[in-house]
Amino acid sequence: MKSKIYLVVFFIFVIILVGCSTFTENESASKSSDKDGENYPERPIDVVIPYAAGGSADLQARIISDYMKNEFDQTINVVAKGGGAGSTGMNYVKSAKADGHTIILTAVGPSTLTPNSNDVGYNVTDDFEQISQISQAPYGIAVNSSLNVNSLEELFNMSKDKEVTYGTTGAGLHQHVVTSALVSELNDVNMEHVPFEGGAEAVSALLGNHVIASVNTISELLPHQESGDIKILAVTSEERLEELPDVPTFKELGHNLIGNGAWFGFMAPKDTPKGIVNKLDETIKKALSDEKVKEQFENAGLPIEYLNNEEFTEKVKEENEKNAKVIESLDL
Repeated sequence: MKSKIYLVVFFIFVIILVGCSTFTENESASKSSDKDGENYPERPIDVVIPYAAGGSADLQARIISDYMKNEFDQTINVVAKGGGAGSTGMNYVKSAKADGHTIILTAVGPSTLTPNSNDVGYNVTDDFEQISQISQAPYGIAVNSSLNVNSLEELFNMSKDKEVTYGTTGAGLHQHVVTSALVSELNDVNMEHVPFEGGAEAVSALLGNHVIASVNTISELLPHQESGDIKILAVTSEERLEELPDVPTFKELGHNLIGNGAWFGFMAPKDTPKGIVNKLDETIKKALSDEKVKEQFENAGLPIEYLNNEEFTEKVKEENEKNAKVIESLDL
């Protein structure tokens, strides 16, 4: 009788071992597959934006999400998590499971400015994987057409005799940081920053001669350049812009900037498997090459500027370090 009991127990033990072994093998295979991104996505994806719904980030996220929905045959949800100068959305994604099913379309501000201005609980290079940059809107520096200044050099020369005021969208924001870094490297240039509550207010102040110059996105300046009310003296892009062929870049004028414009890009929580990051990167690249997507970006005045995973990772690292130094010097 005892021998039969021992035999039954033995067989149960063997069955349990086999079951555990099979489960372990399946789990290992699943993890390996997830690591390679072969089965990704396995459920709906949440694309978070760190702003309120309805703005530029929301529009770009929805355009790319519509393309991804068809490519992945999965539901893609665009989720607005505004607040804290972008930190609310960034922290939400930082805390999400690193499996590629919660990602964020973020920008230069929440990534490299907000965490360097305040203790917001994250560092962009330590807590996120960069996937792809999708767009970048260059800035221009402009003066009122009534001013007898026709070049950047003339503006800088004017500042040697009297203080030149320049407006931006706000203290510590990207236009301010980029311009401040440039001015700090120039000898005998006296330019005083005047912050406004957004680009429209800064341009209005320029049109009303309340500031001598203003640094804004090209889309904010272009209509007033075309009407003849302002003169754009230089642009931050690497090359001259098609819509402003006669306006030089800062680079060709001999000025190296710490940033070339307001960029948007996708990121994921740290330790998201490389295979998943690559799969997302490849899909986003395809989306930005799609004629319908390109038309939607163009109609919205959003300049596509794609950077792959490695390029975007390096860019974010460099800009984060440079912006941190400038923000510290500004003592905001």
